[in-house]
Parts: sequence; C-alpha cells; structure tokens
Amino acid sequence: MTIKDFFVKLTTGKVSPECNIDFISPEAIDHVELSNAPTTGATRVSLDCNIIEVTSSQGIYIHYRLKMDDVTNSNSALQRNSFTILMQNAYRTQLCLPTFQQSEKMNRKHKLRSDIVEWIQRHGGGWSSQSYANTQGKQFVVSLNEAIWYIDIRDYQKFEERGYLIPDLFIEFFNRANPESYKQSRKSFDENELNLYCQALAPYATSSWMLKENFNWLRDAFDSFVVAISNY
Repeated sequence: MTIKDFFVKLTTGKVSPECNIDFISPEAIDHVELSNAPTTGATRVSLDCNIIEVTSSQGIYIHYRLKMDDVTNSNSALQRNSFTILMQNAYRTQLCLPTFQQSEKMNRKHKLRSDIVEWIQRHGGGWSSQSYANTQGKQFVVSLNEAIWYIDIRDYQKFEERGYLIPDLFIEFFNRANPESYKQSRKSFDENELNLYCQALAPYATSSWMLKENFNWLRDAFDSFVVAISNY
C-alpha cells in the first residue's frame, strides 16, 4: 500500500472509524512529509512510496500537507490531529511478531516462549516487517526465553536474596520451571553460564528496534534485567 492509498482509506473510513474525518480527494495533497516525532524535522517523500518501507526508515508520523485552497473546513486542525492518531494506530497494526513452529506437545519452555511473544504484542511491541521479526525478533525472544528459563529453574528468588531484583515487568515469566516436577533438584547458578546469557542479551539494549517508540515500555526494565544478571 502506498502513502496515497493510505490517505484514501483514511478519509473514507476504511482504516478506523474512531475519527470523524471528512472525505478529501488525494488531489488536494500538495506534498507529504514523514518524521520520527510530531514536532521534529520532517523528510519529504513521494505519494507513491510503499507505506511500510518508508515509515520504517523515515518515521511513523505522516504529515499530509494540503493545498490551502482546498482546506475550507473549520475543523481542519482537528482533522490533522486525527491523522496523527490514526497514523500511529495504523503503524501499530502493521507491526510483526516472530513466528515459531509449534510442536505437537508443547512443554513449559515452549509455553514460556509463546507467552513472551504474546507479551510483546500486548504491550504494543513488534517489528517493522515479518522478515525482520523472524530474524532480529526471533533471536531476541529465544535469547530472553533461554535466560529466563535458566534463572527460573535455578530459583529466581536467589537473585532477590542477594539484592538483585528482577524487574516487575518480567515477574510473570518466573516460578514456572518447577524442576521438582521432573524429579530434579535445583542446581546452583554458574557464573560463567550467567555471563553467557548476559552477553547474549546485552546487545539488544542498543539495537535500532529497541530504541523505537513501540519498545519504550520495555527498554528500562530490560536494561535493569541485564544488569541484575551481570551483577549476580
């Protein structure tokens, strides 16, 4: 879908009915600009650009600059604000999540991985394309899943006993491993193994996708989680 196609869908109510926007012909568009924030500098782009590709590289805020002769409605300012709201909502619906092949018999570790993916979606996270989600996104989910499982099966409460708190955002993923149910005793933490998990997770803290707005909810908690592992 192009930038122009999206404009048509937006003004005809096909994207979302939540904003009352009068129909405006795409011929009324003078030019289009994209930016990473509502008030930062914008980059001019073509109406024929693919919306997913161009918003991934230039910013999710689309500014449709209309020809002044065509802007006669008194609530045009409200409509422009509605464009911003809808564009952000539309961007969220375009976000992709990593996919994993489902085994016939899902164990607790597989369930944890699925729950992490659902957790990312629930908080409005995701990646700009399915290809990106199935590479960077999948690697992140696998690394996080492995680290959480390792800590949980050895008793995450030992972290708290030593003063290294697991961020609240991650608590829902713990107390699941329950090695006793497999007739196994809980092993002690190994410093070298913890270091490997820390090394696997740390690079994601500065990944380009982690710095995007749709991962604002995760960034600080993730940093704290990595620090807790590294300090244990």
